[in-house]
Amino acid sequence: MNIAQLREVVSELLSASPNLIGSYTLPNGSTLPAVYVVGRQSVPNEWKVKGLEVTIEEFASVSPRAMVGKVQNNKQWTVVLIDYTTTSNALQAAAVRMARRFPDAQFSFRPESDVVYGQYRIRIPDTELLNTYPAS
Repeated sequence: MNIAQLREVVSELLSASPNLIGSYTLPNGSTLPAVYVVGRQSVPNEWKVKGLEVTIEEFASVSPRAMVGKVQNNKQWTVVLIDYTTTSNALQAAAVRMARRFPDAQFSFRPESDVVYGQYRIRIPDTELLNTYPAS
């Protein structure tokens, strides 16, 4: 799986009826679904978020395991769900959808407090089997 595929799967999953994904309001007043791939930059500060925000780290962490002539490349993608609407149940509903789609994922919940909004950090495993490069 690559980042584009993961973003598409998560977006489709969470926007199915009822749509759980919140929105970004840009400085020019236009809106976008609140799904952002975090790479070299985070979500711009000028963007205002409403509802459930989904951020996905652009690069998976890798943990290779050597095999005979092969490498088992164990990757983990990180998806963070943050609910900026404190009175909704969108965060729990989104976590349930994610658990049903990615049953082997690890979920870490951080409850809402006076400092942070409620959020889930979800680590999605993704394993691929690769040939090793020949020795030089």
